Amino acid sequence: MLLVAILSPSNEAETRANIWAYTTIPSVQELLIVHSTRIEAELLRRSADGNWPEQPEIIGADGSLSLASIAFTVPLAAIYRTTALAREP
Repeated sequence: MLLVAILSPSNEAETRANIWAYTTIPSVQELLIVHSTRIEAELLRRSADGNWPEQPEIIGADGSLSLASIAFTVPLAAIYRTTALAREP
């Protein structure tokens, strides 16, 4: 299972607390945190031994997002293509 959270300045503390709570759900394999104020995402992926990394993988505007749980890969910028962030210089 993949869970996706949108991180905004007004809910950052609550979202981050929820993310770590989600790691206790055995069926969750990946957690994706998408930022709302910049083109950036954080990815947590459960390892084969069932453990979570201490820190998320940070994916920047020029990076590629690969979600193993759903066999999906996309340039991160493509996720933001219809937002105001895509039009910023």
